[in-house]
Amino acid sequence: MSRKHPIKTENTGPTGSPDNTRTIAHNSFWFGLELLFGLVATFFTSVAVARIVGPDRLSYYQYMVYLTYVTMSVGSFGLPATTRKYMAEYLNRGEPGVARATYLATLKIQSGVALGLVAAALAVVLWRGDPRYRAASVLLVLAIAPRLVAYVPSQANNAAEVMRRNTGPSLAGGMVTTGLTIFSLLVGWDLVGLAAALLVGSLLECGLKLRSVERWLGGVAPGTVSPELRRRMFAYSGQGLALLLLNAVVWDRSDIVILKALNHDPRQITYFSIAFSVAERILIIPSSFVESLAATMMAQYGRDRARLKEMTVDGARYAMLVTLPLLLGIACVSRPLVLLLYREPYRPLIATLAIVAVMAIPKALVAAPTMLLQATERQGFLIVWGCLCGAVDVGLDILLTPRHGANGAAFANGTAQAMAALGIWIYAWRISDLELKLRDFGRIMVSGAIMAVAVLAFTRVAPGYVGMFGSIAIGAAIWMIALRVTAALRPQDVRRFLSVGDQFPASWRPHWKRLIAWLAPAGAAA
Repeated sequence: MSRKHPIKTENTGPTGSPDNTRTIAHNSFWFGLELLFGLVATFFTSVAVARIVGPDRLSYYQYMVYLTYVTMSVGSFGLPATTRKYMAEYLNRGEPGVARATYLATLKIQSGVALGLVAAALAVVLWRGDPRYRAASVLLVLAIAPRLVAYVPSQANNAAEVMRRNTGPSLAGGMVTTGLTIFSLLVGWDLVGLAAALLVGSLLECGLKLRSVERWLGGVAPGTVSPELRRRMFAYSGQGLALLLLNAVVWDRSDIVILKALNHDPRQITYFSIAFSVAERILIIPSSFVESLAATMMAQYGRDRARLKEMTVDGARYAMLVTLPLLLGIACVSRPLVLLLYREPYRPLIATLAIVAVMAIPKALVAAPTMLLQATERQGFLIVWGCLCGAVDVGLDILLTPRHGANGAAFANGTAQAMAALGIWIYAWRISDLELKLRDFGRIMVSGAIMAVAVLAFTRVAPGYVGMFGSIAIGAAIWMIALRVTAALRPQDVRRFLSVGDQFPASWRPHWKRLIAWLAPAGAAA
């Protein structure tokens, strides 16, 4: 028999109702732990791969990785997002049976799609693929299936607002992938070893995530997906598919395709891919909060929609607090970073990395309003506006990449992202009457500008390792001081940041509390 009450979340208020602040903080910690491992592991392994393989041979592998990623994104048909959206809604309406039926339906479809895509992609690789890289390409294609299937149980755990259930499987899969990658580099297995490592890690992560959902949802008898719900799911997944296609053009590295077609230097693909990957890994850090916020916003839609507007603006502000100093910092230290880590063959990467890092800032700010539109089932504008921004990106790519290579692709991609972010914010503001609190965002921007000037000045004076690591330390200190001087943190932020600190080990919490009290003395006193 299906349960008659919502499956209880781990963070509730005094009355037993969900406490959004504690839930977001708790999920941010666990998702952040997962992403932090991925950030550190993939960064250092990617540096080792780049230095051993070289920019010429790495270009084809990067191109294949991008194509498999696009295949997965398009092939998902928006089903993972549909899973999260409607499972969250019905779990919080007290209908877990319907939530389980939704999960099983999307999982079945996703599994069938994954097998079909793998078969089609294998045929293309065996027919048209470069024979020199055929084995690596086949392994990358086989990895599509477990990665696609794993999306559904991952979003089911997000729908229940218990993201720690994804952390263990992701860490296990990531550690296996990292270990096998290092081993393959040591024994000389080259690109085949890298692809095999990804396949094994993906299989492990997928299996563990499927098991995690079955443990908490398996005892619920499946309900019935009504025709009305089926219609909503079909429309939502269709819009989600369109958004995935547009995201692949506007927000992802689709510029690689035009770069490969119009620029005859294969190294330009490597330079653009590495720069884009570094920026993406930086954006992973605020993603821990944004993904937690998204899960709670979807659940909030089923509980009480009134607070969605406030959550949207605050979510973007917190993303900016985390992202702005990191991306500006990467741009400021791009020269010593590239020369010390990637060495002289990657010198052209310096300018590309600086451009990509600065122009990736709008991407960090657009996630929150996008989640608002998705939670309220207003994705139509995202599709129309995304088409226009995608056309701008492609047009600029055609114009700039033949002559300017990776730098032209970086500028084209960044311009389209900025245009997309501005349009989404304006639309969300108009239809939802958001209180944007531009003064608060302005204080954060001023703090970032102060930090950037200090870091640039230090890197000019001190080159090499001293300049890079010294500028990081000075930048962090100046950022903290600037936040205090500009009063960028509001009094209500103190409780939220302290909730994040509650997830830390007990010995760390007093230091965290003192830091927050120093950054926002007025809020701490209140």
